[in-house]
Amino acid sequence: MKAFDLYEPESIEEACAMLEKGNGEARILAGGTDLLVEMKSRLVNLTKVINLKGIDGLDYISFKPKEGMRIGALATWSQILDSDEVATYYPVLKQSAQVMASVQIRNMATLAGNICHASPAANGPIPLMLYEAECTIQGTAGKRTVPIEKMFAGVQRNSLKPGEILVEIHIPPPPELSSEGSYQKFATRKAMDLGIAGVGALAKVKNRSFDVVRIALAAVAPTPIRARKAEEFLTGKSTEDDLIREGAQIASKECNPISDVRASKEYRIELVKELTYRAIKKCTV
Repeated sequence: MKAFDLYEPESIEEACAMLEKGNGEARILAGGTDLLVEMKSRLVNLTKVINLKGIDGLDYISFKPKEGMRIGALATWSQILDSDEVATYYPVLKQSAQVMASVQIRNMATLAGNICHASPAANGPIPLMLYEAECTIQGTAGKRTVPIEKMFAGVQRNSLKPGEILVEIHIPPPPELSSEGSYQKFATRKAMDLGIAGVGALAKVKNRSFDVVRIALAAVAPTPIRARKAEEFLTGKSTEDDLIREGAQIASKECNPISDVRASKEYRIELVKELTYRAIKKCTV
């Protein structure tokens, strides 16, 4: 690993100023489970690392029925997995935490870091897209709010500007408490493996028809995406199997996967069809 300077800011404002002065050679350290691997492999060329762990009050998870949930920049995946409010109101987020890496990584890795790393196969974006979360970004010029879908600019590229830090994720109240959700991740191993394809679905069934449908896809495009054409097709339709299959077929046409060492493009498209069907079907049980 190349030598670097480690900075320990005492406030977010100080961290933002340090990051901006880094001129592209500085990065934020939250959990570090992605950053340290990249540094050891010399995939990034950094001279400065800015550690957020010395800043108090960033590791919170809070919930209010009328406001929804707020997750701080240093809240870990283990905290998410252990949260009763997450399990009750945002079950898809808990499901994604259950298949996130290993216990050791969940104890260190943060949801905010997962978002900022911007891997197309990341676990975090899928439930956050389904629940239409927003990200609070702080920089030297102040704060701004960004919808979760706007956080991704490409493969491992986020939309943060120089000197900006993701400080909070806000998830609004779920559409209705009776909404059901499902997270389907296909990987070679059950743990410590990136998903070859991932699908999340959130649906509310009323009178045997879909009243609300949301579908999000991972690892099948340069960024995580919503399958909005499939959502539009299924909304108002009955919950019959053939219609769910047709919706899954539409979702598979909305993605743009690549072929790599883990799977071919064609295989990923077939996975989207099947995983989308399973995710939506589970919402109707």
